[in-house]
Amino acid sequence: MPLIEIARTKTKHEAEDALEQWKTEHPAVAGCLHPADVLVDGMRGSSSQWYRVRINLQHVPEAERPEQGPLLADYDPWAGR
Repeated sequence: MPLIEIARTKTKHEAEDALEQWKTEHPAVAGCLHPADVLVDGMRGSSSQWYRVRINLQHVPEAERPEQGPLLADYDPWAGR
């Protein structure tokens, strides 16, 4: 499946904010997405949970699919270890 990752965040609220920012920047693409195409995954860090936001582009016409760009947020749960 054509997936792009848009953010890695410390909290779910930050993940949701990054998702809304991405949708604002890509309104045509966001309009093609089905609810199951938005993946906000709780990931296990070394001692806490963090969140990864991915978008499945399967319902977006291939010519309109955005490329993987820089992450809107890039939290590293292992920094400083």
